Amino acid sequence: MKEQLLELIFPPRCAVCTEVLDMEERRGILCHDCAEQLPYVPKGICPHCGGVTETAGFCDFCLKEFAFESACAAFPYETVRRAIHLFKYDGGKKIGDGLGQLLADYMEKYHEAILAKTDFVLSVPLLPFRRDILVRKRETAAQSTLDSSKQRRQNLKNAFAVTEDLTGKQVLLVDDIFTTGTTCNECAKELYRAGAQKVFVCCLSAAGKLS
Repeated sequence: MKEQLLELIFPPRCAVCTEVLDMEERRGILCHDCAEQLPYVPKGICPHCGGVTETAGFCDFCLKEFAFESACAAFPYETVRRAIHLFKYDGGKKIGDGLGQLLADYMEKYHEAILAKTDFVLSVPLLPFRRDILVRKRETAAQSTLDSSKQRRQNLKNAFAVTEDLTGKQVLLVDDIFTTGTTCNECAKELYRAGAQKVFVCCLSAAGKLS
């Protein structure tokens, strides 16, 4: 009853277009129209730079300096910026669950081959999920507060640790926003040091030329 009353006072809005959600037509955290035409990054376009690629993920140019095998993102950052902010700073659990489901749907649609050979998913509790493998060793500043790539790298140096042997395992590493890739890259390095055979990265959004 309390939840219904709150929805009357503060009606939920679509995570993509921000329109007030019709109680009967809404689909999770999306309005009917956005659910019918999900604004995923189209296959063949790099989510990071907007360049042409043969896959549904990042182009070779954007991947060349990273340790991980491949990377992809479901949406341009601006598309889901408001929803991410609500989840991270306003405690919107429903939003988080909904965004996780959208990302899982995207992976099933565009990257089924990666999912099929994944042993662990580190972050989204919708697939074989482990919280205790990749851990943070020390507190760090928010990456969004740092200006340069050098500062971002230094901020995360030796910030992560892997708690068990991953020899021969294939890992899917999930994050909310891919900006410079520093966080995912540092995590991937630790996973490889622990013996991981391959590390794939999948993000809800990418900040780049598409945003």
